[in-house]
Amino acid sequence: MFDYDVALSFAGEERDYVSAVADVLHQLGVKIFYDEYEAAGLWGKDLYEHLDDVYQRRSQYCVLFASKAYAEKVWTNHERKCAQARAISQKEEYILPVRFDETQIPGLTTTVGYLDARKLQPSEVAHCFLKKLSINAELDDLLTYLKAELVDYEINVTGTELTFKCPSEQFEASFSVRLMLEMHRAKMIDEMFLGPSIVPY
Repeated sequence: MFDYDVALSFAGEERDYVSAVADVLHQLGVKIFYDEYEAAGLWGKDLYEHLDDVYQRRSQYCVLFASKAYAEKVWTNHERKCAQARAISQKEEYILPVRFDETQIPGLTTTVGYLDARKLQPSEVAHCFLKKLSINAELDDLLTYLKAELVDYEINVTGTELTFKCPSEQFEASFSVRLMLEMHRAKMIDEMFLGPSIVPY
């Protein structure tokens, strides 16, 4: 069992883009290692050893945001080496590259499939990552359950929200996917959502 579904490795020059990816993943219930979310936990730690632990052992995947700046920085190269040590030790893919340019990253071969940040919005990168996780299956399971219980409702995922619409009851509302998934995992959808008639049925 991993502490994180994904660890993000990036240069500060790409922070705005990466932060937008992180925000979508967080809202969708992904357990994510992103430095701005970890400020308290990182305070006072030996970062060299801690990052080695995160990128080699504690994350299910590493999304590596490759760029010229990434190739030039000391800390990103440390993260990359840790991630690559992990990748060598397992058969399934671990490093998932997202490219900002064509800079060659040591150890990252040109045959490895990647996403292109020049063509994709941060939310699209985030949703591609969901397909690597069981969260996608969990979300499908949640939707199936809700649609069986709320047969008169149109229920859809819109961004990071789950939307409910029932024309006959003139009802329309949206709720956080993250919140709904947490209730579903805890088997409390009936008790906390349907039972109290948050959505009337």
